[in-house]
Amino acid sequence: MKKYLPKLLLVVCTLAELITASAAAPGAVLVWGFNGQNQTVVPVAAQSGVVAIAAGRFFPLALKSDGSVVAWGNNQYGQTNVPVAAQSGVTAVSGGGEHAVALKSDGSVVAWGHNDFTQTDVPVAAQSGVKAIAAGYYHNLALKNDGTVVAWGRNNAGQADVPVALSGVTAIAAGEFHSLAVKADGTVVAWGFNGFGQTTVPGGLTGVKAVAGGGQHSVAVKTDGTVVAWGAGTVNSGNDPDYGQAIVPVGLSGVTAVAAGAYHTVALKNDGSVVAWGYNFNGQTTIPGAAQSGVGAIAAGGYLSMALGSAPVVAAPTITTALAGNNLTLLWPAAATGYRLESALGFSLPVTWSTVIGSFQTSGGNISIVLSATGPQKFFRLARP
Repeated sequence: MKKYLPKLLLVVCTLAELITASAAAPGAVLVWGFNGQNQTVVPVAAQSGVVAIAAGRFFPLALKSDGSVVAWGNNQYGQTNVPVAAQSGVTAVSGGGEHAVALKSDGSVVAWGHNDFTQTDVPVAAQSGVKAIAAGYYHNLALKNDGTVVAWGRNNAGQADVPVALSGVTAIAAGEFHSLAVKADGTVVAWGFNGFGQTTVPGGLTGVKAVAGGGQHSVAVKTDGTVVAWGAGTVNSGNDPDYGQAIVPVGLSGVTAVAAGAYHTVALKNDGSVVAWGYNFNGQTTIPGAAQSGVGAIAAGGYLSMALGSAPVVAAPTITTALAGNNLTLLWPAAATGYRLESALGFSLPVTWSTVIGSFQTSGGNISIVLSATGPQKFFRLARP
């Protein structure tokens, strides 16, 4: 006589890829290079809860998890006096020569600091529907949700003259007097001052996912993790403005992000290490020990470099299961503190996870809960709030 199990509440979420844990708090902010206005001394307010970083010429910026912005360093034009509008709801920041720009969660832009060229007067077109920002020395770029670009501020070299019919843009960057855009097809468009070839995009350059604009050079990171640079600094003569900032180190690969200062370049690798090259008179390309691993983001100012420590990856514990009659026992190590048990009826998008409520027991170094094995099929995971 065959025995039939009841309609089981199946648990197949013991695979690592189905068990998720949110990351721990963001790591430390590190700044090195020129320190004329104490810009390499990170203030207490930026020593925790930071999720993104940026740098102006002589001033760093930190975006905190609560949506507020912290700025320090040179404040000649009020560039570190964060306005009330940028003290909440901010999702991205960018630093220019002597001004700063912030993107808010509602798609609007806030700018402050030096305004001799109206670079802090945000035009109507950039007051809504913006998804990315970039600040040049005296100009700004805003990438709209529809893939178009808005530019304003100083336009002495055409850096604010967005090419006609430019569309399908996925990323932007601003150099001192030039602008860059990455299109959905992986190609790069550049405009503005071209005295050193910084807007002459190398022929055949495709597969680009991000760009950075330096003083007089441009940098692109490709989807294959390689880096291409052009403009000033292709010879390394040691003469202004050629300090080798556009000479990519031989064999550099696995790069996920790039940043460019006045005469130097910084790259972040997928192993959390940082590589920098170019002008180093102020030590901006000498990577400090604390920034040689575990880095999650980088930035470069005029003569300084920044790194944000990535949140450590915490391995999620595995749920083990035991079926006895109509009872299903879920069990995992008690050492895995801070997790909660969640369930979902399936993996059809959007997946809805619900917190499991019940009687949890701790015994023998494990946490367990007994659930009914009847009812609809469910999946379980351990997650951190």
